[in-house]
Amino acid sequence: MKFMKLGTRPDTFYTEEATRTVSSDVASDLVIQINNITYLLHKLLADSGDSVTDSVQLHDIPGGEDAFELCAKFCYGITINLSAHNVVRAFCAAKYLRMTESVEKGNFVLKLEAFFNSCILEGWKDSIVALHSTGKMIEWSENLGITRRCIDSVVEKILVPPAKVNWSFTYSRPGYNQKRHQSVPRDWWTEDISDLEIDLFRFIITALRSTNILQPQLIGEALHVYACRWLPDTTKVRPPESSASLINQSVEKNRRVLDTIVSLIPADRGSVSVNFLLRLLSTAGALGASPVTKTELIRRCGLQLDEVTVDDLLLPSHLSSDQHCYDIDLVSIVLESFLVLWRIQYPAPSQDSQFMRSIRKVGKVIDCYLQVAAKDPNMPVMKFISLAEALPDVARPKHDDLYKAINIYLKGHPDLNKAEKKRLCRILDCQKLSPEVCAHAVKNERLPLRTVVQVLFFDQERGSKATSQKLPPQELRSRTQEIQLNETVQSKPKLPPDDRAQEGVRRAPSPTIHERDHHKKLHLKSERNIAISREQGEVESEKGRETREEGISGSKMMNTRKTAMQGKSSSDHGHYKGRDR
Repeated sequence: MKFMKLGTRPDTFYTEEATRTVSSDVASDLVIQINNITYLLHKLLADSGDSVTDSVQLHDIPGGEDAFELCAKFCYGITINLSAHNVVRAFCAAKYLRMTESVEKGNFVLKLEAFFNSCILEGWKDSIVALHSTGKMIEWSENLGITRRCIDSVVEKILVPPAKVNWSFTYSRPGYNQKRHQSVPRDWWTEDISDLEIDLFRFIITALRSTNILQPQLIGEALHVYACRWLPDTTKVRPPESSASLINQSVEKNRRVLDTIVSLIPADRGSVSVNFLLRLLSTAGALGASPVTKTELIRRCGLQLDEVTVDDLLLPSHLSSDQHCYDIDLVSIVLESFLVLWRIQYPAPSQDSQFMRSIRKVGKVIDCYLQVAAKDPNMPVMKFISLAEALPDVARPKHDDLYKAINIYLKGHPDLNKAEKKRLCRILDCQKLSPEVCAHAVKNERLPLRTVVQVLFFDQERGSKATSQKLPPQELRSRTQEIQLNETVQSKPKLPPDDRAQEGVRRAPSPTIHERDHHKKLHLKSERNIAISREQGEVESEKGRETREEGISGSKMMNTRKTAMQGKSSSDHGHYKGRDR
């Protein structure tokens, strides 16, 4: 950082109470008041164009009493040190006091102008510090062109290729050590400009974007660094006193910073990460940002939701009415925006389209998010169901992950009533469960009986289809012989009743493939009955007892009918044998 020393005399200013006086053999005959400070000086200094009086008030001098004292010491020849920290204040105060060449050659304004142009604007950090100091004298700095020249200097240095950067800069990213790295990172400038006030930062970013030289990702990185520097961290779970701590004077400032950052995000997709957008949206909810800012953030999050991870979605809820940890409403709103935007772009998606890949990736992430949110003991069941049902059917080719989320929710919320359990499990499509998950679901005592029966039914149906589609060669031969036998029987002339009886006695057909399938179904049915009996304690209602009684009576009737038919068959057989004799 550059310095300039002016004057050779020692500092003879001293303070008595709220009065600053110069040690001199000549009595002070001029009183200057600036705010609460009184200066006792000499009339030889009062050559600012005003009429000579015993007392002068300069409350509106830019830079205040500190800037005025620099000008006063310059007039007395007392040594002063100028740098980027105080040059702007001194320059504005000297202009205010008209310390120009028209009053005296080599006056203060000329020396400050030369130092500012030749030293301050030539250095990177000097330009940043000087620009930062203009925030306390905004109007004077802009009127004198100081702000504009500082911004131009900063922008010019940012646009220099990294290979030609030969000045010091601040770069404290994890894993980076400037001594060990020979190459300069492309975003070397982002941390230094993050120290500026939001309006000055906006001027620089706007100037950089107007050049169309830097990549949008670099602009986005600068916005990310600035947001981390100035906005509150909303990624942590809300502390109990957070609602009260946000009600203070810094809230409005944070809102303005947030609104400005959102307005500066480049329109290019990927200029900022979806993680950064989601955190901004969470911050907007915590700060009560404007609807315009929230709407824009929701739209941007929806455009890039296919890049999201589960950790990106684990944002805490900041509403005082919410007792649950995670902001599931935010995820639901962003998912809805994603579906609306992609349905407009892909009105008729095919299986190989980008839409299908994107929406299935989002579906996978949402189901994994539900598995984490299900562990929250205060998560309302209807919010859980609403998010799960928001995904279209094409987003879930399998329901295994959704089953895991439901199982975790049932395990963490044992107080759910039967109606809530049924409503929760209704979103599950048992036909999209893998055999491994079906095996787990059949033994899952947390699931309602209706869901277990559906799993058994579709698992049985899937097994029957697989058996019919791929039969062993021996069964294929039996099926062929059966078909040929049926054709032979149909081609034979019809026999009298006695002949048919004798033909039946002579030929006892072996069990057909249909009968074997029937036996298999009976076996699976018995397994289903075993699973149903496991739930008898839960569904011991009148309707359930009537259903079981009907099942028992039906089976008895079947046995009675089968016994009667066997008796009839044996009597007919004896009758035919008697006739033969």
